[in-house]
Amino acid sequence: MRQVQGMARGKWWSIAGWAILVLAVYSFPPLAQDPYLVHVVNLAVIALIVTVGLNLLAGYAGQISIGHGAFYLVGAYAGALLVLNLHAPFLLTLPVAAAAAALLGWVVGRPTLRLKGAYLAMATLGIVEIVQVVALNWTGFTGGALGLSNIPPAQVFGITLNSETSYFYFVAIVAVIVYLGVNRLLDSELGRAWRAIRDNEVAAQVMGIDVARLKSLAFVISCAAAGLAGALYAPLVTFVSPSGFGFNESVALLTMALAGGLGWRFGPIFGVALLSFAQQYLQALNSLQLVVYGVLLTAVILFMPQGIAGGLTAAWQHLCWRRAHDA
Repeated sequence: MRQVQGMARGKWWSIAGWAILVLAVYSFPPLAQDPYLVHVVNLAVIALIVTVGLNLLAGYAGQISIGHGAFYLVGAYAGALLVLNLHAPFLLTLPVAAAAAALLGWVVGRPTLRLKGAYLAMATLGIVEIVQVVALNWTGFTGGALGLSNIPPAQVFGITLNSETSYFYFVAIVAVIVYLGVNRLLDSELGRAWRAIRDNEVAAQVMGIDVARLKSLAFVISCAAAGLAGALYAPLVTFVSPSGFGFNESVALLTMALAGGLGWRFGPIFGVALLSFAQQYLQALNSLQLVVYGVLLTAVILFMPQGIAGGLTAAWQHLCWRRAHDA
């Protein structure tokens, strides 16, 4: 009986949590009253989509990638080129960009995912460098170093999303769909298989899990999320160039996942919320920006080695234990 009551209580808490989230998302732009702040949040929500994919790949499948800027770039260029050259509907560019990044991830993932640890990370670094060089030199298609400009604002069902507020509502809906979709996968047998591979690859293989196929699948899904985010990024900033999707961007995205807490459901949210705003608002410090940013990251690593989500969870469990012990 208590178990049933506990499940019912948990269900109501879940419903209440999502209701609060929906209310917060809906009311944020009117309360913010600052287009720049809404723009920063739009960039953070788009980065969240990439980070959710990275958390699946690194936190649950145990594969570290520092080359996701390449798939972010492919998605941004695929979406921009479809709109500029073929006048394709914006909603069509999203799945096409995700598919293009996923295809690239599948092509490069099969050979590179046989590597492990630092060797895999270095291989993904090579991918981002190769893709960036191709984009810089294929001037007739990508515009080279000058990139692609005058990307029109997104249109959804005849509505032009030409303001930061209107675009916020759209990207927030997409981010929630991606977040829920990935979490649904993690709750399935597929998610359990990924965790088994992460914990002990040899034991997972002995149990009959197709390690190579599932690692490749995790990589492809993660790349698709990055490509989708790229297609959302292009019309927001109206300009894309290879320089914005290189090694630095790849490291920044992975750092958000690490700081939030790999393998924790809410890790990407905490990591993106902390570091994306830190990147934007520390710019006023000029030369001290990197110093403060480094101190912030060091503090997270020292005091929350499992990331922000892991640290908060541990603190909450400790508080509950103390209350139960005192009672």
